[in-house]
Amino acid sequence: MMIYFPDPQQMIDSVESREVVQIKLPSGGYVNAEPIAVNQMRIIEVVSTDPMDYMYAKYQPGMVITYELGM
Repeated sequence: MMIYFPDPQQMIDSVESREVVQIKLPSGGYVNAEPIAVNQMRIIEVVSTDPMDYMYAKYQPGMVITYELGM
């Protein structure tokens, strides 16, 4: 299993409490992300046993994703 970890300096900076959201992936793994705006999240890490989940450019740590709420 491959896991991406944040930079050690980011870990020190993140000691303050922050909200983390888990986004479930189709393969069964998930992505941890932190909200940064009303409809945007920044990827923190990918946690999965499927190596293909780590290949998606959209889910690389540091990337910002935008989502829409379905009505």
